Amino acid sequence: MSNAFTQYVKILGRGKKGSRTLTIAEAYQAMSLILSGNVEPEQLGAFWMLIRIREETVDETVGFTKATRAFLYEKEMFDVDVDLDWPAYAGKRNELPWFLLAALALANYGVKTVMHGHVFKGEERIFVEQTIQALGLPICHSPIEVEQSVVQNKFAYMPLSDIDSTLSNMMNLKYTLGLRSPVNTVVRMMNPFGAAHSVHGVFHTGYDILHVSASEKLKDPSVLIFRGGNGEAEVNPERDVTLWKWQKGESSSTGWLKAEKEHKRLKNNLDLSRLIDHWSGEEIDQFGDQAVRQTIASVAGLIYGVIPHEECLALADEIWSKRNKTWLVKVV
Repeated sequence: MSNAFTQYVKILGRGKKGSRTLTIAEAYQAMSLILSGNVEPEQLGAFWMLIRIREETVDETVGFTKATRAFLYEKEMFDVDVDLDWPAYAGKRNELPWFLLAALALANYGVKTVMHGHVFKGEERIFVEQTIQALGLPICHSPIEVEQSVVQNKFAYMPLSDIDSTLSNMMNLKYTLGLRSPVNTVVRMMNPFGAAHSVHGVFHTGYDILHVSASEKLKDPSVLIFRGGNGEAEVNPERDVTLWKWQKGESSSTGWLKAEKEHKRLKNNLDLSRLIDHWSGEEIDQFGDQAVRQTIASVAGLIYGVIPHEECLALADEIWSKRNKTWLVKVV
C-alpha cells in the first residue's frame, strides 16, 4: 500500500547533498496518495516534518493545493455558489475574533461567505468555531447544509473535519509531532467551495509572499493575503499592515498605517458579550471598532475593486451600517 509514497520521502530526506524540494507534479501526486489513504502514518509524519524543517516552497504549495482541490471537486464541494472563502485556522490569543463580525457584516450586505476552520483542543486560544457555537450560529456538516445556510443567511461555517477527515487528522498531527505542518498552508489555500474571492490571514514573515506567489501559479481569480491578528484574517489596528492581492492576473501590495496609536487591546477580558454588545451597537468596543472596520475595508476593497484606504473605509462604514443588529445572541 505504501511503496508508491516511499519515493517522495526519499526525495526530501537524502541528506544535504542528495535531497531536494518537490516539483509541482510530485507534490500533486504525493498529496493525492495521502488523501486517498494510501500512506502509512510513519511515512506521513516523516514527509511533513522533512518539509517543515525548511518550510514549504511555492511549487510544493501549488501541487498540494491542486491535489486537494481536485479531491474536493470529486466530493462535489464545488456545487455551492459562494462569493467569499474565509479560512479561519489560527485562533485568537490576546483578543476576541473580531474578524467574525466583519464576515457577518459582509454577509448581511449580500456577500455569500463561507468560513471554515479547525479547533486545536487544549490550546489557550479562542477558535472561531467555538465562538460561532456560543453565539447561536449554525455549524454546517455537509455541502447541502452549507448551501442552505448561504441561501438563508448569506453565511455558513463548516469544520475542517466535515470537509475532509484526512485533512483534519493531518492538522492534528501537531499533537503528536509538536509542530505545525504545511497542511496549515493548504487548508488556507484550498478554497473548498470554489468561491470567487478568498482572504488569507498568515502569521509568519514571508508566508504572505508564499501565498500570493502560489495564487499566481494556481491562476486564482481574486485573493487577499495579509499578516493578521494572531494569524487570522483580521487587520490588527495597532500595527501597520501590508495587503497583498492577486487579482485579474496581477499582484499588488498596499500599505495601511495602523489605525490605533495606543494599545487598546483587552487581552484580559475575552468575554464574548463584547462581540454581541458591539454588534448590536449597545456599547462600542474601542479595539473591536477599528479591528472590524479595517478588516471589512480590506476585504470589501478586494471584492468591489476599491484601492484607496479612505474609500475602503467609507465602504466599510456603509456595510457595517446595514447589518442586522439583532442577529447575535449569546447562548452558552
